[in-house]
Amino acid sequence: LDEKVWQVVEIGWTKPKEVLADWDDAKIKAENFNSRALNALINAITNEEFKKIFSTETTKEAWTILQTTYEGTKAVKDSKFQRLTTSFEEIKMEEDELFDEFYAKLKDIVNSAFNLGETIPESKIVRKVLRSLPERFHAKITAIKESKDIDKIPLTKLVGNLQTYELG
Repeated sequence: LDEKVWQVVEIGWTKPKEVLADWDDAKIKAENFNSRALNALINAITNEEFKKIFSTETTKEAWTILQTTYEGTKAVKDSKFQRLTTSFEEIKMEEDELFDEFYAKLKDIVNSAFNLGETIPESKIVRKVLRSLPERFHAKITAIKESKDIDKIPLTKLVGNLQTYELG
């Protein structure tokens, strides 16, 4: 909606102590940003979610409740990220698995980490893909490693190469 609307979500807004009639233009504008943000948030959630936040006056408070509901506390978030890190480290493509199936599972892990606020660098994902492929990809992996700087290969290009190789 507006950068200032998002600021009341992240930073918050404090309702002035004086009565509305005594608010100056700046206080009215700030309250308007909070109202717009809260309205947008309410329009984007389910009835069950609304029940959790209906008594809040500020968007920041509502956002924090929803964030804790879905992401958990910092300790829960850290625990989830640790599980995802382990999954990322342990995932391997099975010999009878299609590349697209493996890649979908890997991207699910990467996207889940991103949703927790953690970004896995593309070069790390590229290296993981190359390490995780079964023996039938050995020739392709060798060709890729010999012809390119692995840290500079775009993930989309690698995925396309591997999909094409698997089809051939």
